Amino acid sequence: MTGTGREPMDELHFKGVMCGACGQMFPKGQLDADDWCEACGPRMQRRMRLWRHVVAACITLPFAVWVAIWLRTSPDLGFLPAYAWGLPLVAAYYLGFRIGREVVKGYTRWRLSR
Repeated sequence: MTGTGREPMDELHFKGVMCGACGQMFPKGQLDADDWCEACGPRMQRRMRLWRHVVAACITLPFAVWVAIWLRTSPDLGFLPAYAWGLPLVAAYYLGFRIGREVVKGYTRWRLSR
């Protein structure tokens, strides 16, 4: 297939990568692990720092309310002691924190594509 006028395989790959926050094209290797340029990186880190916690709280609070109501109405039915419910709540917050990071990145990319 080399004699058909096509470019070599190396040339078929993208020569640049788009920043996930501002949409500008940059050469490979200039973006960080989150696909943000140097100018957008600090701004996006600040945005993610806040909104990750908001998403984590939105996921954890209903679970915490359910646990509190459940333990208050039937403490003898709990298969875990009341203090042991802290670990599932911490795990829910951690997962919400990780989900929040992806939600913020996805929302930013969606907003950019509109």
